[in-house]
Amino acid sequence: MRVFRVPTALLFALLLASFPQHRALPQSVNDLLRQLGIQELARDYLRPGVDAVGYSINSGLSHRARVDSGFGLWVGSRFIITYIPETERTFSAALPAALVEQGYPERVTSATIVGGTGAVLRSTQQQRPDIVLPGGADLSSTFLLVPQVHVGALLGTELIFRGLPPVTYDTDIGKVSFWGVGLKHAPTYFADLPFDLAFVAAWQRFELGDLINGTSLAGMAQASVDAGSITLFGGIGYEAYAIDVSYAYSDATGTLPPTSINLEFRRRNLRFSAGAALSILNFIDIAADYSFGEQDNLTIGAGFTF
Repeated sequence: MRVFRVPTALLFALLLASFPQHRALPQSVNDLLRQLGIQELARDYLRPGVDAVGYSINSGLSHRARVDSGFGLWVGSRFIITYIPETERTFSAALPAALVEQGYPERVTSATIVGGTGAVLRSTQQQRPDIVLPGGADLSSTFLLVPQVHVGALLGTELIFRGLPPVTYDTDIGKVSFWGVGLKHAPTYFADLPFDLAFVAAWQRFELGDLINGTSLAGMAQASVDAGSITLFGGIGYEAYAIDVSYAYSDATGTLPPTSINLEFRRRNLRFSAGAALSILNFIDIAADYSFGEQDNLTIGAGFTF
């Protein structure tokens, strides 16, 4: 019996940078996107990984609502852990009519990019090969480290800059870049209240070679209370991302005609978060917060105030 095996690979370099590298994945991202081919299967397979990136980059924008007077500079980083629900490790989808006509089943349940072993499609026509759908990286969480800078303050307003410089992880993948800008304004800067309130908004963009590009937009209302060197904070936010994946597919089995695949991923999500920050000698900040959404996040940050 001939077997056509669709190779497995990670989605893109933000995931390469953030996923634990405990499992060897044999092919490049370009190979996966070109060879997977079937558009709806590709969309369902990639969705949890795309969501993990979208939710991760919208995390950790601010660890307190207070905005101090005078010039200030905070330089640090955020370590973001995004938890992937068990329900997102598999997907169920209808197969294209072109495959069903060749004796393959009408529906399939298989692993997503964060799941385990992929399904094997067997045709009722003996001359047709088995098709092994790609397995996943077997992940329950992803990790991302984001450098971040806050510059302020002017009338209760700070600027936020974050991102990673363009870097080539692999020549098959191409250059990866991620950057974002944000604004935090605290109306309580003008009032003497027992708590601080701030509104945070950020726009971010990332690219992977010529295949993948995306943008995200996040807004949040945040409140915090200072208790000596400890700050307690929480907030509610709204976030959205748009990620586009484009690639050319040529079917190795000859079952499907050559075609261009363009996948659009769109998501909107409410986020609720709570956390605490510790100030050491008014110079070092250590903070942690947990966010509840479609995928939950834990963010741990550290930085220096100048």
